[in-house]
Amino acid sequence: MVLEHKKLLKIFTNPTLPVTKGLEILSSIRHKPNSNAKTLPPIEKIKHGNNNLVILRNPTEENIRHLKKNYGIHPLHLEDIVSTVQRPKIDEEEDYIFFVFHFPQFNPETNRINSIEVDFFLTENDLLVIIDTQFQTIEEIIQNIAGKDSEKKKYFAGGPGMLFYRILDNLVDSIFPLIDLFERGIEKIDREVFADDPKNVAVQLSYLRRNVIFFQSLVKPELNSFASIEQSPHPLINEELKTYFSNITDHLKKIWDRLEDVIELSNNLSQTFESYLSFKTNETIKILTMFSVVLMPLTLLSGIYGMNLAFLPLAEHPQALTYITLSMISVIVIMIGFFKYKKWL
Repeated sequence: MVLEHKKLLKIFTNPTLPVTKGLEILSSIRHKPNSNAKTLPPIEKIKHGNNNLVILRNPTEENIRHLKKNYGIHPLHLEDIVSTVQRPKIDEEEDYIFFVFHFPQFNPETNRINSIEVDFFLTENDLLVIIDTQFQTIEEIIQNIAGKDSEKKKYFAGGPGMLFYRILDNLVDSIFPLIDLFERGIEKIDREVFADDPKNVAVQLSYLRRNVIFFQSLVKPELNSFASIEQSPHPLINEELKTYFSNITDHLKKIWDRLEDVIELSNNLSQTFESYLSFKTNETIKILTMFSVVLMPLTLLSGIYGMNLAFLPLAEHPQALTYITLSMISVIVIMIGFFKYKKWL
């Protein structure tokens, strides 16, 4: 299990890893039965000095009561962490700051991006994280903090605010391989557009644009929230932490710009593909029309002589078939020559 987790973390934290290889590993882990899988505790606390990192996985009513009793969380925010339809946001209270983030996760089975919500409560001494047990990326980060004293010291250095920044920074950086996946998808579609037999190009473009637009719907509110919190007077957000948050804002801007580039390229590819498809269709129709025009006089001639009337020219001549055939060939040659002259062929 630990080996699989290490592979999974490598996929999301190493932008240079080929995305196709990463998806193979993801798929193998998804389908691989594991009877020895470790059951994660619903509440986990990692302590360092006077600070704590508290992790709640799929919180129950008992966990919610624990938060209300020990941290004085507002009832509306307690409802928010249970709800699965929250948009990314940042709410400031007197004793804490509540963060709601959504991170994209690609499902290779459906070829769609889904979002996983992660909630943070930043207090004076503690950082509370409410997560979904299916979010392997953050589980790897937590395991790394809990398993190594050197990592724990590094993450906790500077207090809960810096701990929050370092976790969030890793989560944001884990998004970049997914954007690499989009860009490689664009390159693949670009090669298929002008192929002799382009298959499913329209379907691939539709999936790609849907995923990118959905991705943008996650990034935009987070980008706006971080831009506003840099101006926040809240005592938990000091000037040093604002400087670090500006780094996350820069990363989100880079992600947004790359998504905009993907959308623009996909739109251009869609227009190119439609134009190319229309051109090929017009060429096919033109050739079929030429055949119809060439066969029209031949059909007329064969229909006239098919009536077997005695007074038709050459009706009784022994070489009638030869002459009629030569006449048909002459008509074909003349018409093709006329088309060439008009540059229709």
